[in-house]
Amino acid sequence: MEKEKVLIVDVQNSSLAELAAQMEKEGYQIIRLSDPEEVKDTVAEENPVAVLVNVDGFTNRIWDVCRNLKDDFETRKSALLIISEKDDENEVIRAIQLGADDYVVSPFNNKTMLARMKAVVERLRRIGSKKIRVKDIEIDLDEHKVRKSGKPIDLTYIQFKLLYLLASRRENVFSRKEILEKVWGRKVYVTNRTVDVHIKRLREKLGEYKYPSQYIETIHGTGYRFL
Repeated sequence: MEKEKVLIVDVQNSSLAELAAQMEKEGYQIIRLSDPEEVKDTVAEENPVAVLVNVDGFTNRIWDVCRNLKDDFETRKSALLIISEKDDENEVIRAIQLGADDYVVSPFNNKTMLARMKAVVERLRRIGSKKIRVKDIEIDLDEHKVRKSGKPIDLTYIQFKLLYLLASRRENVFSRKEILEKVWGRKVYVTNRTVDVHIKRLREKLGEYKYPSQYIETIHGTGYRFL
């Protein structure tokens, strides 16, 4: 049987070595990263049950990386645990708001940390939402299918990711730059015009050909949001 994987993201590869060793004894395969730009692609490729991010020592960019993990339907199923020396309420709130499943203050007991990770993983398996319902639209994350009023809508892979991003965080305004990064990725070169074209086609797939839209609102000068 293939070992379950855990990704540890830390600016110092030597840090959290004892925790990694404890997890390996428990039968997990450990993946270590120190470059935030490699995290999302690694999670998508390796599908770890959990991602442990020690935010200490990184720039604020690490928080964007964590948020992107929970925004993307390909990576959101991995449990996200934030580790920090800061025992600060504002930091905990920040972690929760970006979608983290737990916030752990270091130093900590390795066995306790492992137990907390297992509990989060199990909880996500039990209650993890596989469908999103917004207005008369249902998004099935497992089957990658979308229905409107019970009738299937044929979306491309990019259109599906775009719809999921907007619908999963209603009322949140996404800039074109954010959409490009979250849907296409940082390593793919596309322009703001590409976003506009895909939004137009997505609206048409949802049955909208006139402005204003009842689903996707254009925020002039900024970007888009799902109503």
